[in-house]
Amino acid sequence: MSKCDSEVEFERSWNEMILEGNLQTHEWLGDLYKIRSKWSTAFNKEYFSMGILSTQHSECTNNVCHGISKPTSSITEYFLGLEKIITNWRRNEQDEDHKCSQSEIVPVIRSSSILKQAARFYSRKLYSFFEEEFLHGVGGMSIDFVSNDSSKFLVNYTENKDQSNPWVVHFDATDCTIQCTCKKFETMGLLCCHSMRVLRQLDIVKIPEKYLMLRWSAKARKSFYSGYAGLGKGTDCGSGFIFRNHISRFAYQISTQAQGNELAEQYMLGAMKDMAENIDLLVEGKMTNSNFICKSKSRAAPVSAFKDPQKCRPKGISNARLKGYWEKNEQKRKYNCALDALLLYFYCAFDALLLRIYCTFTAHLLRFYCAFTALLLRIYCIFTALLLYY
Repeated sequence: MSKCDSEVEFERSWNEMILEGNLQTHEWLGDLYKIRSKWSTAFNKEYFSMGILSTQHSECTNNVCHGISKPTSSITEYFLGLEKIITNWRRNEQDEDHKCSQSEIVPVIRSSSILKQAARFYSRKLYSFFEEEFLHGVGGMSIDFVSNDSSKFLVNYTENKDQSNPWVVHFDATDCTIQCTCKKFETMGLLCCHSMRVLRQLDIVKIPEKYLMLRWSAKARKSFYSGYAGLGKGTDCGSGFIFRNHISRFAYQISTQAQGNELAEQYMLGAMKDMAENIDLLVEGKMTNSNFICKSKSRAAPVSAFKDPQKCRPKGISNARLKGYWEKNEQKRKYNCALDALLLYFYCAFDALLLRIYCTFTAHLLRFYCAFTALLLRIYCIFTALLLYY
């Protein structure tokens, strides 16, 4: 039931299951069928869910909490463990952002304009999903039917067509709107393989801008706040809660960036003070958008004050690449190793010399001792013989 793409397919699969198992009078299945809109994915294709089921929320929570807490853990220990996991998540996100900004994605088909556009727009992870859908649509899908005005297409697998139901794709050439019955874009925000097959059939070499969601782009975090004004009026994004949430995140990002720089902090405080005064006048109707005032002296500072000074290299300085911290430490480490080896060599040589002198002196001393002992023994023997003779 989880693989049904439409309500009609769900009803057909449900009826086949009931008939095959002879379950027409089953009370529990009857109650479950009455609330099918709450658990079947075929009835929730209009909502953005990323394909995550309700049961996966609890499984993910259990997986996270299982490694950081025990039955005997206190609230403090649990909080510290959760804080470590969140820190790892943020570090992984920063690493992924760094990879997206420092490296370019190479499409598997370098001559494909759609893949090139996707590689420039999407992040690395989302591009892999998009590329998989593109290759599956171009290589594994076929079009069974095309209407006369090319507005309706029936897309099916190239193999095992009898075992699957075709997907219906609608295309409007006036505004480049494309919709598929699988509703992958509505649930995940990526065009499905069926839509890719239709775009290829129509020789469209560029993804319509409306199907490139900002949340999946490589520059989503940088462009999020600047893209708020372009969301348009009359949408849910202009509601009070979403607006306050958006402005709070924007202010937090700016305050974090200005923190530690005295000039930037003064500029931000002055700007917020002027903005509060202007908002009061706008709300009271005493001023229009074109009459904003600026009273803070801190905001009068030139913009160039925040820029780095021009780097001018003095005369006589080589144009060679400046060595970094690790390179300098590497040379210093090599110098220390060479010095230690030289000192060790002198120490061993001096120790060997002392040992040789000691052995020579000991040998001479032992030789002198043996000769002196032999002389005393000889004198003693002669003296004893004389005493015995007389």
